[in-house]
Amino acid sequence: MAKHTKIVATTGPACGNIDSIKELIRQGVDVFRLNFSHKTYDEANNDVAMIREARKALDRPAAIMADIKGPAVRLYGYKEDISLTSGTELTIESAEVVGIEDLVSPKPYHVYTNVPGIDRVCGIGQKAILMDGYFTGSVVRKVPKGIVVSLENGGELRPKAHLTLPGVDYPIPFLSEKDISDIGWAVQQDIDYIALSFVRCATDVEEVRRLVQRTALAQGKTTFIKMIAKIESVRGLENIDEIIQASDGIMVARGDMGVEMPIENVPIAQKQIIRKCYLAAKPVITATQMMESMMENPMPTRAEVSDVANACFDSTSAVMLSGETAIGKYPIQVVRMMRTVIESVEKEFDYLDFHHDVPPEVQNGDIPAIMSYNAVSVAYRCDAKALIVLTETGHAARLLSRLRPRMPIYAFLTNERLYHQMALNWGVEPVIHSGKGTRLDTVVNEAISICKHKALLKRGDRVVIVAGLPLAHQGTTNMIRVETIE
Repeated sequence: MAKHTKIVATTGPACGNIDSIKELIRQGVDVFRLNFSHKTYDEANNDVAMIREARKALDRPAAIMADIKGPAVRLYGYKEDISLTSGTELTIESAEVVGIEDLVSPKPYHVYTNVPGIDRVCGIGQKAILMDGYFTGSVVRKVPKGIVVSLENGGELRPKAHLTLPGVDYPIPFLSEKDISDIGWAVQQDIDYIALSFVRCATDVEEVRRLVQRTALAQGKTTFIKMIAKIESVRGLENIDEIIQASDGIMVARGDMGVEMPIENVPIAQKQIIRKCYLAAKPVITATQMMESMMENPMPTRAEVSDVANACFDSTSAVMLSGETAIGKYPIQVVRMMRTVIESVEKEFDYLDFHHDVPPEVQNGDIPAIMSYNAVSVAYRCDAKALIVLTETGHAARLLSRLRPRMPIYAFLTNERLYHQMALNWGVEPVIHSGKGTRLDTVVNEAISICKHKALLKRGDRVVIVAGLPLAHQGTTNMIRVETIE
């Protein structure tokens, strides 16, 4: 395996055919993201069909992630751009959500928002950010059901522009009717991951888990969809520990984070979240503007290369591309460039130093945690070429992954859904095996045979095998074994 850090790519018109999807996988894409802020169900169905066809044809794991829009706060009441200048006073009035998209404001410099009681949640002097940071201003007075914002700069305000009130806890439901519908589609399509926007606390994640289970039950099926919580607000950052505990992974969504909090704090939050996630054995995705200039240019900026490299040095599980692969001019080239940066960083990464600096609670937790730490220690001491882990749920592989070992982790699974989901985990190369063997020797021999057939291992290579006895029992990781390939 050439790289440990995974790549998430967003689908869109720029890669809207089967040949492009196949090439993206060949170049290093591990997870495909469907952005439901822009995607129709027909487009999403077509994307899913192509991804599944491509990953089957290439015999490669590739997860599918549905990114749900979440509680977006926007401006309404105008159909054309509004020209604003520095000092313009813009009145923002709360309106009922039903029918808000059809409202037309009767006055100039007067718009509507879906935040209820905006005059009650905002105080005089409250900072206001419009259109993802393009405009900034502050509340200078209140009006019935509204606020008046004095703008600090001018420009063209686009219809349905985002409104951000930093530090304000918006009194709006976590899930809209569209979100509920999108989640229903994800359950129907058996998507691997759902990414939840603007997660504020563990309760938000738990609410969606219950909805997913109810929806699956209504459809007469069981579901194993995993939840990725997107951290985009101050409140989400304040509750990060409980959110990590409640979710199956985290996305550091730096775009909205950069307008919800002081932008200089974003890199600090990124590093803190990444560390918390890998110590908790949860995958973490670093997202937004990683190589945005390649939407138009065939080469990234030096700053973008450094951004990707630093995320890898921080030990992020994955780095994400958004518009670069969805609507950019160079979707294949940007993935190739990102992979090249990852590979360069991983050649220089100090794996032994990382291993020695693992906190005591990771080294000395429960039995599976102790076994995983010692398995990696043994792998270094005997110069093993790989770690082979026999796992039913993927948990043992994630425990190895959080230790960021130099050698690849070949996770042998029997479940095809889990096989694709594990594509998101750092350093893990998922492999399907028959699951027919009940004796350890039989299963180990099959795993080694598959590795040799796939040219993952060769004669003379030493491997460390991690498993639980008895086999096929969950949560019983209790065995380390060293083998030399014959």
